[in-house]
Amino acid sequence: MMALILLPLGALALNGAVYEVFVASFADADRDGMGDLRGVENALPYIESLHVKGLWLMPISPSPSYHKYDVLDYMDIDASYGTLGDFERLAAKCSEKNIALLIDLVINHTSSRHPWFLSASRSLSIPPCGQKACPFEIKCRGHNPYVNYYLFSQEPLGHSVPGAQGWYYVGGFGPHMPDLNLESAEVRGEIETIAHFWLDKGAKGFRLDAVTSYYEKNGEKNAAFLKWFAAMVKAHTRNAFLVGEAWADANTIFGLYESGMDSLFYFPMAAADGLIVKALRSQDGTGLIRSLSQWNNDLLNAYPLARNAPFLGNHDMGRMAGVLRRDVQAQKQAAALYLLLPGVPFLYYGEEIGMFGSGKDENKRLPMVWRGDGEGLCLPPEGADQKQKLTDGVLEQQEDPNSLLAFYRELLAFRATRPEMNGGLMVPLDLGVKSVAAFTLTAEKSSCTVLSNLGDETVMAAVAWPGTMRFAYDTGEGGAQVDGNTLTLPPKSGCIFH
Repeated sequence: MMALILLPLGALALNGAVYEVFVASFADADRDGMGDLRGVENALPYIESLHVKGLWLMPISPSPSYHKYDVLDYMDIDASYGTLGDFERLAAKCSEKNIALLIDLVINHTSSRHPWFLSASRSLSIPPCGQKACPFEIKCRGHNPYVNYYLFSQEPLGHSVPGAQGWYYVGGFGPHMPDLNLESAEVRGEIETIAHFWLDKGAKGFRLDAVTSYYEKNGEKNAAFLKWFAAMVKAHTRNAFLVGEAWADANTIFGLYESGMDSLFYFPMAAADGLIVKALRSQDGTGLIRSLSQWNNDLLNAYPLARNAPFLGNHDMGRMAGVLRRDVQAQKQAAALYLLLPGVPFLYYGEEIGMFGSGKDENKRLPMVWRGDGEGLCLPPEGADQKQKLTDGVLEQQEDPNSLLAFYRELLAFRATRPEMNGGLMVPLDLGVKSVAAFTLTAEKSSCTVLSNLGDETVMAAVAWPGTMRFAYDTGEGGAQVDGNTLTLPPKSGCIFH
């Protein structure tokens, strides 16, 4: 039996859910069809109404692509999104609302049009001159420091360097994204400058892209680099929050926590083939909680200051509304299952209103539906070949107490009042009914018990938990009730005792 470990509350600067935004598709302040930072700022009252504690912006730096994961200038804002002044104002507004602003930091690679890469490519064809000062107008490869910024080779591996016959470079995500040489002291110096720049501009932390690709999926080296990065950032800003994208199995993710990262996304539970969707389809609540509690408690026992980052979907995954076949009640149940877990849950914009999008990435990043008639909405990303199927946007759903949006707000508002949901020990409860997902969370002097019935049949059980039922949620079949010592859980319903 696992020993009960009572964990300190408030160990992280960010204690609560985080909202992910693709700026181009979110809110358009200047009505040019492109979402922008001013639009995000205008939408802060809505974001605040979701009771989240963090806001993650997908890449915002200049880039030749719509998604901006191939960066041209790490210390500027893409002109279509606004200016550095707009960012600083947004950061200040977020701070006023106690919302931590996180930015996407892409340091596995740059754009192939980045000045570093262009300069290095021009120099590769010029042999080292052997002189103290390079006499050439374009420096030879022995004198150009940018040659060491990338993984160049004369072995026929990777992609051919334009204009430098016989030279190749590593670009794991394509020729337009050359990998950086993260072993280079100069590159690490650049990364340190970039991180400090954004922290000084008001960012409260970073979402790190593709952390398992830093060293071609070498887990030990990836963890070592993340350890350097985390120490560097926290030496500058002690309470900065760091979360990493490790799209990998549970063992790989667990190993990366050795780095000192605050959180890593728990990919095994997300998307169409993740633990939550599988549990909903099999109606196996008991098995789901057994798996999730084992993960949570192993993590907290090994790394007491770390927090799991549960999520249902993100910008690379098909929208949950489509995965769950437009079943609003199933979407509510899925939301309850992950938003009431301990840790720092992440919510992708539009999931709270049931947006659709699948197939190519552009379809997964369609414009936020603020109103059903589409007035004033952003244009879809170029290349999107799906239209948004959702007809009731924020405007319509906020007037409906039974809407998906109302349900998300209710769950997140409750979560915000319970400190143990930020990092409590998770103890599974087996009621002897496979369909019931039940567990108790405990941290210091605070605790609660969460129960969800994933099945199609009503479940009745003896109430054996301290406290009273403080919160009951109904996803379509009636709410949970307590009569004397008997708890009744209708299909697709749940409740919390504390």
